[in-house]
Amino acid sequence: MRQHFIHFDQGFLYTIRELIVRPGHTIREYIEGKRVNHIKPVKFMFWATAINLLILHFVGLDQQIIDKVTEQQKNQSAKINMMSQKLSGFIFDHPSILLLSMIPAIALCSWLLFRRRGYNYAEHFVISAFLMGEISLASILSVPVSKFLNTISTSTLPMTLFAVGIWVTYYGWSYGQLFQSGNRLWTWIKGGLAILLGYILLLFIILIVTVTIVIFFKTQLQSWLES
Repeated sequence: MRQHFIHFDQGFLYTIRELIVRPGHTIREYIEGKRVNHIKPVKFMFWATAINLLILHFVGLDQQIIDKVTEQQKNQSAKINMMSQKLSGFIFDHPSILLLSMIPAIALCSWLLFRRRGYNYAEHFVISAFLMGEISLASILSVPVSKFLNTISTSTLPMTLFAVGIWVTYYGWSYGQLFQSGNRLWTWIKGGLAILLGYILLLFIILIVTVTIVIFFKTQLQSWLES
């Protein structure tokens, strides 16, 4: 048992380090079969998200964001406001679910944008799982900036734009390393587009699901809001 824990601990730290300094090369090597020193991508993402959640909760940033969302929507109906609070609380209580939902969407966009590069959808899923896990950890370092932006602004938009900027930059750089042939700038741009389009796709899916629930499951929704 102790041996398995040590291997996991070393694999987790090794993967973090490699994804910091050479993300694209590391992922390519993993897909090609060099996996002994690495933790599995989905497990890496879950652990990274758990650590991120603990840090955000420790510094109180999660509650600040929920309060900010509530403040922005105070002029809306009580039912919509209550739903926003419930959803925000659910997201912060189950962050892995949100990230795990993003990965298939981002992987799909990545696969479509780089379909001529020879990787299948499952391999693009691996790519996104590793990158999203590393982004989750990287956001810990940006907590002071996020708290500052959250303090000086009445909107969550500046903090969101700051986070998206980090995502796009890291994804573009990673894909630039992963696919070294061809136009490097265009590869960077498509890498950044992969996460942006994946995020938009996920929001669209959430919108469709929300509308469906509101239309067809009004009773269950009301019970959930009142619970």
